[in-house]
Amino acid sequence: MLWQAIFFDTRWRFLFGLVLLTVTAAFVVMGYPTVAELVKAAPQLGNGGQLGREIAAAAAASSTYDGYIQSQWFRQNAAQLGSFFAAILGAGGLLSQGAAAGLTQVLILAVVPALAVTLLSPLVHERFALLDTLAYALCVFAGTAAFFSLAFLMSTMLSNMWAPVLITICAGSALQMIDRLAGGQVRFSLLGMMHGDSYFRGDGLPWPMLLATAALTTALLYGAVRNIAHRDF
Repeated sequence: MLWQAIFFDTRWRFLFGLVLLTVTAAFVVMGYPTVAELVKAAPQLGNGGQLGREIAAAAAASSTYDGYIQSQWFRQNAAQLGSFFAAILGAGGLLSQGAAAGLTQVLILAVVPALAVTLLSPLVHERFALLDTLAYALCVFAGTAAFFSLAFLMSTMLSNMWAPVLITICAGSALQMIDRLAGGQVRFSLLGMMHGDSYFRGDGLPWPMLLATAALTTALLYGAVRNIAHRDF
């Protein structure tokens, strides 16, 4: 089948991303005991200045295991690495059927490393609930699917594979800059949704942003499919 052929064609990009994300997730989990010890010293390390405030903020975020996993994995590695590999997978799509195969790969990249966090947590005498894992993974998938779709759309407009990747990375950097300038107070933040911030605060899943991001992803994919349909093969 064509869908399987496309999946096979991107297998090395996908497998490299899956291994790297899963190994990184394992390192994050196994690094918690060391971080927990450093957090105890944070009041002494974080006295005065911007650097001190950043150290104190990082320590506060990692004061519990759940906070550590959310801040170190879902807010950073899962979101950043996941978006990067989603862009690489999207930039390789030349046919409309590639969208389905690519989104399946992006879903696996979001879920499997997250499950590794839950499965490996007992090794550091901690627990990360499966329900929390799936909730955060849904948020990561929604965000990375949007970046995949943007790269996929750009790949139907540009012949160079790396140009769509660069554009997607720049889009993510711009969103991050907006969030930072707003001091994290952006009400409808794609990155905030992707990080599962509202879920971590106890406000539940960010359904409005999840739905809005799904609509954005659909619109980008529709544009890509229209571009492909108008090509003269």
